[in-house]
Amino acid sequence: MQLLTFLMNGICFGLPVNDVESIETKMNVFGVPEAPSNIKGVIKLHGVIVPIYSLASRFGYPEKNVQNVIVAGVNGMKVGLEVESVREIIDVPDREIEPMPQIMNATQNCFNDIASKDKELITILDVQNLISTEEQQSIRKLIEDEK
Repeated sequence: MQLLTFLMNGICFGLPVNDVESIETKMNVFGVPEAPSNIKGVIKLHGVIVPIYSLASRFGYPEKNVQNVIVAGVNGMKVGLEVESVREIIDVPDREIEPMPQIMNATQNCFNDIASKDKELITILDVQNLISTEEQQSIRKLIEDEK
């Protein structure tokens, strides 16, 4: 499996490259009134309105220096994920991927697996389950309102 790795709060996360549409440097985000709590605002990227989702807020981390935005496909829409910094794309053999212990995934429901690469553990983010159905509906409405 190929993973795009990134840092959040000193923890290494991975996102399957199949879910990644682009990697952007941090840009000005336009705040939107009454946006869902994890949405920082929107950007216009190549003529498309993209909501910016705060992973720090979602996971209860302190807001730190965001350097990159990973634009990912989430159930047919583009969402920008704020991350501290993108690291690299790595190949992880299937034998190095294990299911996340159930107790660790109980409250978040977006970490299905954990990978091991060069003695480092990488939490694999399931972007399709990251954003709740309710949040996705609010985001779709937000995008429509901004057009």
